Amino acid sequence: MNIYMDKAVAAASIADGQTEKNPTVGAVIVKDGVVVGMGSHLSMGSDHAEVQAIKSCIEDPAGADMYVTLEPCSHHGKTPPCTKAIIDAGIKRIFYAVKDENPKVSGHKVLEDNGVKAVHAPHEEAEEMYEDFFNHLSAKRPNVTLKSAVSLDGKLALDDGTSRWITNEDSREDVQHLRHAHDAILTGAGTLLNDDPRLTARIEGGGNHPRPVILLGSGLLTDRLKIEAHPKKPVIFTNNIENRKFNQKYHIEYGQFSNGEILEKLYSDYDISSVLVEGGAKTLTAFIEEELYNQIIIYIAPKLFGRSKHELFQSSVSTMEEMIHLKLTDVEKLQSDLKLTYRRN
Repeated sequence: MNIYMDKAVAAASIADGQTEKNPTVGAVIVKDGVVVGMGSHLSMGSDHAEVQAIKSCIEDPAGADMYVTLEPCSHHGKTPPCTKAIIDAGIKRIFYAVKDENPKVSGHKVLEDNGVKAVHAPHEEAEEMYEDFFNHLSAKRPNVTLKSAVSLDGKLALDDGTSRWITNEDSREDVQHLRHAHDAILTGAGTLLNDDPRLTARIEGGGNHPRPVILLGSGLLTDRLKIEAHPKKPVIFTNNIENRKFNQKYHIEYGQFSNGEILEKLYSDYDISSVLVEGGAKTLTAFIEEELYNQIIIYIAPKLFGRSKHELFQSSVSTMEEMIHLKLTDVEKLQSDLKLTYRRN
């Protein structure tokens, strides 16, 4: 692996979960074997990593090499094209780890046409980093992570509904970082009205707070819910016209929406590219049945709940062929709990 591309990948990871629809990108500028500039794309609408790196240079970058995790953009979006900044700075060569699948991007060609040598230098970690970006770019809807905490015998709660707390403190802290890495957090009416959650990412020193998205259905909002104080205005999907009176506090989306339509609307109207679903069994089952998820993260506690109607997946499966098969991608031990990450096959 190239050490400068490694540094670019590390720079990109700084902004994980903060760039909404935009990809996280890192850039490093090297001149005469010395790193003279580094940059990261920190938020949607802010300077891209290449521009940040050029601005940070401790000496003139003319004649230098640039290592960047993603092929530089060549089109006008919320910011000018990075290719122009690179050409104007006099960068001699660009090494990029991943080719951008966005059809609007032709950075390699634009740079070559303007005298900048462009080299595709694949990097395995960078390729993994952009898998989700290319997924939502092609699907035109957010990537969806289903999250749940269960007992060792697969129960979400005791038979009477008691579920506080299934997992240990380390697992609960890890969930806060999971929230930080997503643009939105989605839950159902039962969780909102029964638990009155804050739906923030409680990380020491601050962090990205995912926008709350509530599938309220015919439920009725009340005053002084904790999400009123959320840093980002929540989005409420409801078919109860009475909820329109709360449109100063919330984005009220009134009507009948399928889960697929909800995801498309979040993507097109709210620039949400990743959603963490923390709903109950009904919500989780619906997203699984409709195949509207990319991964499932399950925190398993070493507890036996016994007979309980509160199960993660409530659909009936009558044959082996109907079973849902998942791909295990990561296992992490959090004290006595296990965190299992699965991808859809």
